[in-house]
Amino acid sequence: MKTFYRVILVMLSSWLLGQEKVNTDILRGPASPASNILNIATTEISKPTDVSDLMIGIRNFPINFINNGGYSIEVAPYWIFPNKTKNKTIEQMLNDDIKYTLPQTFVFSFAARNVDESKSSDLPSNAVYTSIGIKFSLFRGKPDDKTKADFKIIQTKLDERGEYINQNFGEFLAADDEYQKAVQLRKSLQMNTPQYKEADDRVNARLKVLKEEFPKKDKYLIQSTEELGKTTLKITRTGFLWDFAGGTSIQFKEKQFDNSRVYNAGLWTVLGYATEKAGTPLFLLRYMYNPKNDWMTVDDFKPQGNFSTFDAGVKYEYSPKDSKFTGSFEGLYRSFISGSDLKPTWKCVLNLDYAIFPNQHLTLSLGKDFDNSFIKKGNVIAGLSFLSGIGTKRKIQ
Repeated sequence: MKTFYRVILVMLSSWLLGQEKVNTDILRGPASPASNILNIATTEISKPTDVSDLMIGIRNFPINFINNGGYSIEVAPYWIFPNKTKNKTIEQMLNDDIKYTLPQTFVFSFAARNVDESKSSDLPSNAVYTSIGIKFSLFRGKPDDKTKADFKIIQTKLDERGEYINQNFGEFLAADDEYQKAVQLRKSLQMNTPQYKEADDRVNARLKVLKEEFPKKDKYLIQSTEELGKTTLKITRTGFLWDFAGGTSIQFKEKQFDNSRVYNAGLWTVLGYATEKAGTPLFLLRYMYNPKNDWMTVDDFKPQGNFSTFDAGVKYEYSPKDSKFTGSFEGLYRSFISGSDLKPTWKCVLNLDYAIFPNQHLTLSLGKDFDNSFIKKGNVIAGLSFLSGIGTKRKIQ
C-alpha cells in the first residue's frame, strides 16, 4: 500500500510541475565522460556489444558525424574483444578482486561534434570538437547472499551438464561413421608425414562439428539448455565502491585542424558504500576545467581566462529491496579555483524516482541550485544504467 501511495505522489507531482528535463543524478561519475563533456545525449551514444558492431559503428562514423552533427561511442574492451588466455566466466564477474574489477569495468569513450552556425548549440559555432574519456572501478562491492545462492543453483546445473557430457559424448562419437573412418585412417598412417597431418586435421575438424551438434541432438542437453536460458542471475553488490572517470576535449576553430586548443576537461572520483537495507551513501570529488554553461552559477557569468572549478559532494540513495521506488538526497559544494572571484556556492536536490518500465521512470526533483534559485521539476525520462551501457550480449561460460 505504501508503494501505491508513492507512485501516486510521484505521478501527481510530475503532472503538476510539467515534463522538463532535469539532471537527477549529479553525484555519479558519467558512464561516458567524452559524451558528457560535449553534452551529447545518452540515447545518442553507440554501444557496440561485439567486434562486428564496433566495426559497423566506425564505418558509419563519417556519415553520422556529417548528417547529425555529433557522434559518440563507448567501448568496453573486456567484453568486446576475445580473450585467448581465459574464458569469461560467471566466477570472474562475481569476483571482487581488483584484477577482475578494473578490466571488466573499464570503458573507453570517444565523441565528436560538428557545430555549424545554423545549429543551436551550447558550444561555440563554426568549429569541430573531439573528446576522449575513460571510466573504471577499483572497488565495486561483493555479491550479496541472494546473488551467491542464485549462482550456486546455476553452477550446480552446469556441473551436472558437464558430467553428463563427459559420460555420454564418447558414445555419440562412436556412432558417427565419418569420425570413426577418419580416426582409423589416421591410425594407419605414419606420424610426422604430410598424409598423417591431413588426416589429423580431418579428425579435429569433425570433432569440432560433433561438439557443436551434440547439445542440439541430445534430449537431456536440449532440455538443460532451455532451463538455463530461462535462468537469470541478477548481480547485487554490497560493500565499498570506488569509481574514477576523466575526459578532455579539443576544439578546432574555424574547422581547421591546425588551429586547435583544449576546450574543457574533467576528472571525477566517487566513493561509496552499498548496503543491503540502509541504502548507498556516496562521496564525490570533481575537477572541471573551462566547464560548459550548465556547470556555472549564473547565465550572464563570463569567465576570466582559464576558468576552473572544484566540487565536493555527498549523496544518500535509498532503494527498498525488490522495489521500483528510489529516493535520494544529494548536495554539492563548488569552489572556483581560477578565472573568477566568485564566492563558493552550493546546490542540493531531493530526487524521487519510480520505474514504470525498465526504460521509463517517473521522477521528481526539489531543491536549491547554485544561483540560489528553487528547483522544482518533474519528468518522464529514459533510465539507462552503467551496466546496460556496456552491452547486453556478454558471452560467458
